[in-house]
Amino acid sequence: MEIQTKYFGTLPFSLEEAIIFSNGIFGFEDEKQFVLIRFDNENSTILSLQSVTNPDLAFIVMNPFAFFPEYAPELSEKDLQKMEKNSSQELMFYNICVMRTAMKDSTVNLRCPIVVNPETRQAMQVILEDEKYSFQHPFSQKIKED
Repeated sequence: MEIQTKYFGTLPFSLEEAIIFSNGIFGFEDEKQFVLIRFDNENSTILSLQSVTNPDLAFIVMNPFAFFPEYAPELSEKDLQKMEKNSSQELMFYNICVMRTAMKDSTVNLRCPIVVNPETRQAMQVILEDEKYSFQHPFSQKIKED
């Protein structure tokens, strides 16, 4: 099977690679299946979160811990139950980025991470209760400590 992508053209694809958002992503609730694609085979820090059904829909996402090692998202009990986990540390986190020509002008949404259960491939986007994380956090700033 093949998938049409926004950034990479046509790529081989298997349904086992898809991550499933039962409620979609904020603003794209009808899009349920996505695949994570590396921009660079050597690096999994910046990825494309590509819709399986819509070739034009792809988000640039990042592994937040590579840029912000102090990032410590904690899901609510309700969200942990939905993800079938007991702790946020058992999950994978990705954050949507807005990339600009100058990296200093680029931002990342640390408040609404995409959370993935690595065993079930189930995913959801959440809004963290911790207000120290912003919706448009500059790459050039550290996360403020409490």
